[in-house]
Amino acid sequence: MTALERTAPKTYRGFSLPKIGVSGWVIAGALIVSASAMAPVIQNSLMTTQGRNLQVLEGQHTTLRIEIRQLEAEIARLVSVERIARRASEIGLVPGASTIFVTIGEAGPEPPKIPAEHLLEHSEPGSGLAP
Repeated sequence: MTALERTAPKTYRGFSLPKIGVSGWVIAGALIVSASAMAPVIQNSLMTTQGRNLQVLEGQHTTLRIEIRQLEAEIARLVSVERIARRASEIGLVPGASTIFVTIGEAGPEPPKIPAEHLLEHSEPGSGLAP
C-alpha cells in the first residue's frame, strides 16, 4: 500500500478523532476509575494531617497561655506594695518624717496664642460631642 491508497481518518467538520483501540479505551477508563477511587483517600489523608496540625497548634496555644499567666503572676508579685517597701528598706530608704507642701504665689506662663479655628469647641452636655 502506498500513502495515497490509505484512507484518511474520518473527520467531523474539520476535527479528526484519533483512533484508539479497545485496549486504549479500557486503559483510559481504568485510569479514570482508579483516580476517582483515590480521591477520597487523598482527601481523608489531607484532613487527618490538618487535624493533627491543629492539635499541635492548640497545644502550643495552651502552653503560651500558661506562660502568660505565670508572667502576669510574676509581674503582680514584683509590683506589690509590700515587696517594694521591703526592698526600699533593704537599700536604706525610709519614709519621710513630715510632708512638705510648696505653694507658688506667682501666676504661671500665659497660654500660647492659638487661632480660634484650631481650638476645641466646648459642646453642650448630651450633644454627643467630646468636650
